[in-house]
Amino acid sequence: MKKNLYYRQVFRRRNYIKELLLDFFLSVASMPRLLLEVFLRKNMGERYFSPFVASFVFVVFFFFPYAMGGMFGSYGDTLPEIIKDNVSWYLFLAAYAAGCFFRWQEVIRLPSVFDFARYSLSAGRIHPIFYAIRIGGKPVDKRGIEIILEPAPFFLIGLLLLWMDQRVGMLLITSSIVYSLSYIAAYHKGDDFIMDKIDEMICNEELVSAFVDELDASQTRGVHFYGHKPADPGTRRQLAKAFIEEDDLVEAR
Repeated sequence: MKKNLYYRQVFRRRNYIKELLLDFFLSVASMPRLLLEVFLRKNMGERYFSPFVASFVFVVFFFFPYAMGGMFGSYGDTLPEIIKDNVSWYLFLAAYAAGCFFRWQEVIRLPSVFDFARYSLSAGRIHPIFYAIRIGGKPVDKRGIEIILEPAPFFLIGLLLLWMDQRVGMLLITSSIVYSLSYIAAYHKGDDFIMDKIDEMICNEELVSAFVDELDASQTRGVHFYGHKPADPGTRRQLAKAFIEEDDLVEAR
């Protein structure tokens, strides 16, 4: 794709604070999201599913009731006593550990990413049951599955467990909300990136009409170039060529 230098320097609107917050949230969300993903997804990429991160998450939540003894009503209790008082919490962690083991086994059996056979940051395969769900007679798209359908069962189970006075319910509710919000943020970033590329392509296509021929924005799909321009159309045409830079593409075979 041709890079439009004028678009990237003048038109493109960057909200660095929003981008920073989104990146921070997505990085923080990886831990609670992983608690659910090991049950929801298969065949994750080897850089997406990290055994080290999975083990770290297990350790954090294993000792969480002990560290938060006051909140769990077990201040001063020993770890065995806390485990006994929070059986559902540790049963969930045991299921999580088993899920991590199965996901790790899948990762080590996948084709090598160094042979271009596999995307190492793949979030894994969505369970086919979600594609079979119909809402209003229509299938739910992938965005709806990841934002709503995948976390929904954990949210509902969490509500039930919380009603039964099981603290693991709050963990499931929190993780499901973070799961949904993290995909909302990821899709928002993706939408912004795609719109940037579309706008840049439009700027390239309307460069002559908007800059050289100086047509009104209503005739150039809204494109308008700011700044003083040379009076001579021929000079403007020569100058317009400097706005465009070819991308160097490398194709893997």
